[in-house]
Amino acid sequence: MAEPQEMRAVLIGGRELGGIEASGKSSVGNTILGRDVFPTHRRTASCQKAEGEVSGCKITLVDTPGWWWHYSVENTPMFDRLEMTQSLLLCPPGPHVFLLVLPVDSVFPEIYRFALEEHIGAFGKQIWKHMIVVFSATRPFSESTFENHVKNWPDLSWLLKKCMNRYHVLDITNGSDGSQVQTLLYKIAKIMSTEVGHYFEIDSTMYDKRDERRRGAQEKAQQRRLAVQRQRDELKSRMQSKNSTGDMRLIVVGASWAGRSSAANAILGRNAFEVNEERTTVRCQVKQNEINERRVTVVDTPGWYYSNPVSQTSETDKLEIKRSVNLCAPGPHAVLLTVPIATAFNRSYKTAVEEHMNLLGEKAWDHTIVLFTRGDWLGDTTVEERIETEEPHLEWLMKKCGNRFHVLTCKNQSDFKQTTELMEKIDEMVAGNGGHYETIDPEVEEKLTVVQNTARIIRRKVRRQRKILQDFFKGENYKVPKLRMVLLGKEKSGKSSSGNTILCKYLFQTSLSEQYEMQSAAKQCSMQQRKIAECLISVVDTPGWSATSSENTKEIVNSVSLCPPGPHAFIIVVSAKERFTNEDQEALKKLMANFGERVWRHTLVLFTSGDWLKNKPIEEYIEV
Repeated sequence: MAEPQEMRAVLIGGRELGGIEASGKSSVGNTILGRDVFPTHRRTASCQKAEGEVSGCKITLVDTPGWWWHYSVENTPMFDRLEMTQSLLLCPPGPHVFLLVLPVDSVFPEIYRFALEEHIGAFGKQIWKHMIVVFSATRPFSESTFENHVKNWPDLSWLLKKCMNRYHVLDITNGSDGSQVQTLLYKIAKIMSTEVGHYFEIDSTMYDKRDERRRGAQEKAQQRRLAVQRQRDELKSRMQSKNSTGDMRLIVVGASWAGRSSAANAILGRNAFEVNEERTTVRCQVKQNEINERRVTVVDTPGWYYSNPVSQTSETDKLEIKRSVNLCAPGPHAVLLTVPIATAFNRSYKTAVEEHMNLLGEKAWDHTIVLFTRGDWLGDTTVEERIETEEPHLEWLMKKCGNRFHVLTCKNQSDFKQTTELMEKIDEMVAGNGGHYETIDPEVEEKLTVVQNTARIIRRKVRRQRKILQDFFKGENYKVPKLRMVLLGKEKSGKSSSGNTILCKYLFQTSLSEQYEMQSAAKQCSMQQRKIAECLISVVDTPGWSATSSENTKEIVNSVSLCPPGPHAFIIVVSAKERFTNEDQEALKKLMANFGERVWRHTLVLFTSGDWLKNKPIEEYIEV
């Protein structure tokens, strides 16, 4: 095999693998070229090209933006998707190889496999013939350890098989070991010698159209910047004083994981609100701080679930969002709508934003500023470019908010400049509106009080009922040798996952919806057994039922035959993330009627997504 004189490679990969945010693409590129050419202190936001010579061979590398491994392609910002495909234009006439970079000890569940297939789908099926998996390592990793790791993740085995077992482990902390780079270059050369044409061919027509769209977005971005500046200059001229000294009252709203609490902390310049990977805000919270000699009050609100419409949001969460206005009487100066730059603002996300914002009233839009969180995701790009590329839904949001927006890097609380500029924009908006937003609803507080009082009554009733049963069987040492149960629930309620949790083992297959939420994969009933604490537990998983269709009813009723002589319990699985509607109630009644009148005596409700409630009692969810 003749040694090639030139190699062109594109680095691709995802982010947030098993808690490791970056895959190590840029570090792999630096290790190959033997010098620091790609920045590793920040995310690669746009394609970066670097060249060098290694052992007499001219190397061209293109680093690309990474996607979130748990995102479907429709949830990845359009800017990032276009930028990734544009990488091919930086190494004409086309790359010889795609280097898919994964941390060597990272997890690789089914969701990552689906995300990978979708994100590289834009390149076409031929990409697999030109791909090598490069495992980035930060410590020595033996072959046996690697093989055991692959065995633990079936989808990782699938990936290696798809790439015809072409992979390489690269220690990105040991740049002085030239042999590992030489071995990788040899593997690339083998692809070049076996593939017809030697390189990945580019459909120039398709990429010309994408490049044209990208250039058009850049021109529109410049026009938007100028328009925003003119608007701000006009508002400043109306203000009596550019240095306002009065108090400032703010409400922060947005979807869960949109960075509401983090944004509020960045504004206040301290860790006032709890922040972690789980949902932290289930009730409105109010915090204050003095900023630039002004008292700033921030109300953090519960977030709605990602792109769920308001009809699927629990009543208590909706009441809390409405209540936020009451907590900053006589009214907020601004509603800060958090929108993460790292997420696509698609149709479903737009619908969720519009419907939940309407809880505050139509006039709230006149007092709203879009707060783009995860400002670090921008890298060397601008938010205006993102807005123009993500049209039309993000364009709708800009019009709805009067073209008012601000970028916030929540990780950097010491950057007071971003907070000062935000406060200036708020003052300008207040001047344009002629004051703050006034809409106090006393009924909200009354409704929440009723809910909480009723929830306490339910809790006392349940405790009393359980104590009666415990006292009745007190002193009896009765052990159940066998326990049979049937799981019933809506689609995406978490039935199959609950069955796996009950049996303490992954026995029921789960699949992924379009948004990559775990849901039951059952199309027909299935039974699994396991002995736990000397009790043989049999669990029957059933197809999900729907409030709009009864197509699975016959199969669900058949579940009883799988656990003769009959189940001890029917477990109705309900997700605490979603509202249980009147339609759901009627559909469940019809379904349960198929099992006879006595079925309810053997039924209990299992609430999944308990982390969504945090410290809020489940009885409050039940009561509303």
